[in-house]
Amino acid sequence: MKKSVKRMVSLVLVGALTVSLAGCMPSQKEEPAVAEEPVTAETAETTAAAAAETEKEPEEDGLTINTTDPITLRFNWWGGDSRHEKTLKAIEAFEAKYPNITVEAEYEAFNGHEEKVALGLKAGSAADVIQLNMDWVFAYSPKGDTFFDLNKVSDIIDLSQYEDSDKAFYTINGSLQALPIANTGRGFIWNKTTYDLVGAKIPTTLDELFEAGDIFAAYGDGSYYPFAVADYAKIHLMIYYLQCRYGKEWIKDNQLQYSREEVLEGLKFIKELEERHVIPDSSKLAGEGTSELLESSESWINGHYAGAMVWDTNIAKYEDVVTEGEIVVGDMVEMGDYHGGPLKASQVIAITATSEHPAEAAALIQFLFGDQEGAEILGDSRGIPCNKNAVKYVDTEGSKVADMNEKLLAWSTFKLDIFTERAALKAPDGVYTLTIQSLSYGVEDAETCTDMLIDGINKEIETATSS
Repeated sequence: MKKSVKRMVSLVLVGALTVSLAGCMPSQKEEPAVAEEPVTAETAETTAAAAAETEKEPEEDGLTINTTDPITLRFNWWGGDSRHEKTLKAIEAFEAKYPNITVEAEYEAFNGHEEKVALGLKAGSAADVIQLNMDWVFAYSPKGDTFFDLNKVSDIIDLSQYEDSDKAFYTINGSLQALPIANTGRGFIWNKTTYDLVGAKIPTTLDELFEAGDIFAAYGDGSYYPFAVADYAKIHLMIYYLQCRYGKEWIKDNQLQYSREEVLEGLKFIKELEERHVIPDSSKLAGEGTSELLESSESWINGHYAGAMVWDTNIAKYEDVVTEGEIVVGDMVEMGDYHGGPLKASQVIAITATSEHPAEAAALIQFLFGDQEGAEILGDSRGIPCNKNAVKYVDTEGSKVADMNEKLLAWSTFKLDIFTERAALKAPDGVYTLTIQSLSYGVEDAETCTDMLIDGINKEIETATSS
C-alpha cells in the first residue's frame, strides 16, 4: 500500500512539476511583455536622488478632486475579517467626507487573489485602486505603464511622507507605480497555553526548538507539535535558516547567492525538523487539508500546533481562530551567527492606468493611508504604516503586530528580492510546494529536490529579466 501511494504521489508531483516548469501560473502567463531593459536589483533599487528627481510637479492644468458630480470608485484588496471590517469602516468615513463619491469594495482572502488581479489588468477591467504584493508591481508593469504615475497626483497624495528609497524602488521608467502600505517580515508566534501544558520552554534558539520537539513527541499520543509551517512556507523557513548560517542575501543581482551544497543543507534542515517532530510533515498537513493555509488547520485551532512563522500583518488571522490557548509573540529564533529573514512591503497600493478617476482614487489613498482619520480607523490591520504622518495616529498599545514589527526591524538587515514570491514558485502547484512534498513524501531524495528548487528559481529569474 505504501509503495502504491508513493508511486501515485510521484506521478502527481512529477506531472504537476512538468506543467509548472513548462509555463507559469495563469497570472504569470498573462503578464505584459517584459521591459526592454531587464529588471535588476540595481534598476529596482535606484538611488533616492533619482527618485526625488522623478517626482514630477503637477501638470499646469492639474488634477483636482471632483466634489460635485456623482463618481464611483472600485477598491480591491485581500485580507482577513479584521482587515475587511476596518477597511469598510474607513470607506464609510471617506464617503462622508466626499458625499459625491461612492466606493465599491471588492475583497477576498489571499488565495486566488493574484489570478483575479492579473485577469482584470489584462482585460482593462481592474479596480481603480488596487492592493498589490510588492513583486506584482514589476511582474505586471515592467515598462511602468500598467499603473497610474502617482507623481501626477502629488498635490493630492503627500509623497513627502514616504521614504525616498521606497519611492525609488517602485519607480519604473520615471513613473511612480505604487506606494508601500507597511513593511513586514516573518516572525514567530507561540501558543503559550500549549507550551505550558506540555511542559516545554518557548524556543529562542535552534537547540531549544529541537528540545521542544523531543518534549512534544513524548507528550500524549504524539499529536502535539511545537511548531508548524505550511509546505510552501517551509522554503521561507529554509531561507531564514540559511541566512542565519551564512549571512547572505538569498537573491542578489539576478542570481541565487547560495551554492548547491548550501541549498542542499537547507533542505536537509527542513527534513530534519520533520523527522525530529519539530514540524508536521506534508502527509500530516495534507491529512487536515492544510498544506497551504496553516491557520485553517484543526490542529492549529485546537492548540495541537503550538507555534508558527507568520507575517506580522497576519497575526490576527492566526490568533482569531484559536479556541484553545493564549497566543504570544516570541523573539526571533537564533539559528546561527547572523540574523536571517528578509523584510518586504506587506502590501503596496496603486491606481490602475485604466481608471477614469485618478484624482478621486488618489484622494482615497491619501485618506486611508496618509490622513489621521483613516489611520486611526485602519490601525494596524495592514501592519505599521510606512506613511510618516499616518504612523503617528496608529494606537500600538498592546498590539501584537507592533510588537513583532519592532522585533523584525531590529533583527533583520535583508530585503526580500522581487523574484522569491513569484506565483510559479509559491503557488499551490508551484516549485516550492512540489519540492517540499517530493522531499517530505520521499518521492525524491534531497539532492534531486535541490536541483528541482534551484532550476525553478533560475527559470523564474530568467523569465523576469529576459528581453
